[in-house]
Amino acid sequence: MFTIPYKIFLLRLFAVLVMMPAISAMPQYASAQNNVRGYYVKAEQLFKQKKYYEAIQYYEKYLGEEVSITARSNPFAVQKKIKGKSNLSTRNESVYHLAESYRLCNNYTKAEKWYKEATGFDKSAYPECLYWYAVTLRANQKYDDALTAFTAFRESYTNMDKLLTGADRELENLKFIKQQLAKEKQTFTVTPVQMPENISAYAMNYAAEDKTAFTSIKSDSSSNDKTLTYAVSLYETSFDGSKIEKTEKINFPEEKGYHNGMATFDTKGKTMFFTRWKVENGKTISSIYKSKKTDTGWTKPVSLGQPVNVEGSNTAQPFITADDKYLLFSSDRAGGIGKFDLWFAPLDSNLNPLLVTNMGNIVNTAEDELAPSYHQTSRTLLYSSNGLTGMGGFDIYSAKGDFQLSNWDKPKNAGYPINSSKDDLYYISTDEDNLWNTGILSSDRNSECCLDMFAVRQDNKQIIKGLVIDCKSGLPLPGVSLSIRNAKRISRNFITQNTDYNGNYSFSLNNASRFEITANKEGYEPVEQSYTIYFDSGTDTIRNAVLCLSMVKSIKDIAVQNAIDVLNESSTIAKFPYNKSSLVKGAHYELDSLVSLMTNNPYITIEVGGYTDSKGSEEYNLRLAQKRIDACIKYLVSKGIARSRLIGKAYGECCPLEPETMDGVDNPAARERNRRVEYKLIEKE
Repeated sequence: MFTIPYKIFLLRLFAVLVMMPAISAMPQYASAQNNVRGYYVKAEQLFKQKKYYEAIQYYEKYLGEEVSITARSNPFAVQKKIKGKSNLSTRNESVYHLAESYRLCNNYTKAEKWYKEATGFDKSAYPECLYWYAVTLRANQKYDDALTAFTAFRESYTNMDKLLTGADRELENLKFIKQQLAKEKQTFTVTPVQMPENISAYAMNYAAEDKTAFTSIKSDSSSNDKTLTYAVSLYETSFDGSKIEKTEKINFPEEKGYHNGMATFDTKGKTMFFTRWKVENGKTISSIYKSKKTDTGWTKPVSLGQPVNVEGSNTAQPFITADDKYLLFSSDRAGGIGKFDLWFAPLDSNLNPLLVTNMGNIVNTAEDELAPSYHQTSRTLLYSSNGLTGMGGFDIYSAKGDFQLSNWDKPKNAGYPINSSKDDLYYISTDEDNLWNTGILSSDRNSECCLDMFAVRQDNKQIIKGLVIDCKSGLPLPGVSLSIRNAKRISRNFITQNTDYNGNYSFSLNNASRFEITANKEGYEPVEQSYTIYFDSGTDTIRNAVLCLSMVKSIKDIAVQNAIDVLNESSTIAKFPYNKSSLVKGAHYELDSLVSLMTNNPYITIEVGGYTDSKGSEEYNLRLAQKRIDACIKYLVSKGIARSRLIGKAYGECCPLEPETMDGVDNPAARERNRRVEYKLIEKE
């Protein structure tokens, strides 16, 4: 049976249910004995219906009242016989089922109390009791006692079944826990995410660049009968990595009787996949749905259908990879390796899933694998499993691999304190560069029942060293002012310093995968450089590439550069008829444009070059070219341009723009184009 979404829903609901008038609505019995019997009968009915929270209330009431009635006066105590349980004691049955109910609600603290009492009962009547008692001891971090209990169970239990296999795995878990707790220094800090209104929150994911989404259980008084109801829904928020202040429900058309949660989004934040489920007769029915974001809100969700959702099976916990190429999910569909397996499907350009593939027996086990995510940069799958050696319950694992090859490395347990002795799921890395640097997970480690969100922060330190030089000379620059910013929190200056006499700098960072350095020095252009670093836990020393600064350009330099940007290498400013040197009508327009350019850029110098066609001698053509130059310069000077800024040079018949003959035939149009005066920019110191 798929228990995770339903379990989480009911876990948070439990605190409210116990305050509702469930007990007061019981039938009133005429006598104390009938009243006690009524509690027991009702509790048993609810237990068989898998309504464990409601059953707890009746078992507690029965056991509280039963102590005032002796077994002799309780005729119901020996009326029923069950295989392996001769002369059934209703008290024993209530104690054991109460322990079971608390365990199935993930309340291991209270389950331990009742299992402990039940271990004194006839072992043939309750052969599984010692196993589950040991599980509660492990979940409650009583590891030595759990080791004793599991060992005793292993030695006395004779059935070759899943409990015996489970006991072997739990003994391996206890060895692993001992190794984890023996570490001299933990490499991670895990802290609860601060939530408003003390609300339930789990399964966080990115909804958009500045928004995250999560699943939560809240009250809803909008029902027609005005009674208080509860539903699992999706919410979005701005998240700074440690606390959530305001939440807003993600609104889309809902379906009566269904819960919505565990959402994933494409990179544009315009497509959402999420889990929609309902509970019928104690069994959960779940599927993955899709909704699109429009200008007016989210569209009506549509079931993905085949090949993702398969009739008669449960599909849940979708995750879209950061490149929008794959959909990951968990399902108990046929063809898997265990109970719930991890599967994936390629997505087409419209985010429609194609062929579904099982992730294989390296990732999946005979037990449950849930809550997949994928870290794109490190090519690492992240997920939770209760079928591998770990801290107990569901642990978070990682496995590097490739979807196209469906090839995965052996999974690695994330270890303590990311994992705890209880359930740890929905790990999302919040650092696109370094997998374990920062992240969010969901866990019931601090609760008797419920998942809450926790921020994960890796213990790492990077010592960054570098050199600043003059770009032109290559010499070190002392006294350069440096400002170092976390690129993900750009408004926050967290380090400032100056380079030393040799142009060196050194600073340390923690949990900063990307940072920016802004360098300033009087007389130099400021420079800003971005860096990405990759690291593991511990301390690393990283050498930055050399940073160089260029001297500030003078006004003259800037003017010359502006002119260079505007001018071509050379431009024609005047054309002349054959054998003429006087400016023709219409030539003044180009000359006036040059006047404007030189007036606006008073620090530039222009070469004025004269050209002729090839007719005539070379000596004659040079003299003619000079006359044409003189005519242009005379005009420019008359318009206020200093003669010293104009340099004339006669080129004569040199350098024709077009050949003046083609196949031995004269080309007059080419000769006309070659008779010209051009200018080009000269940079002078």
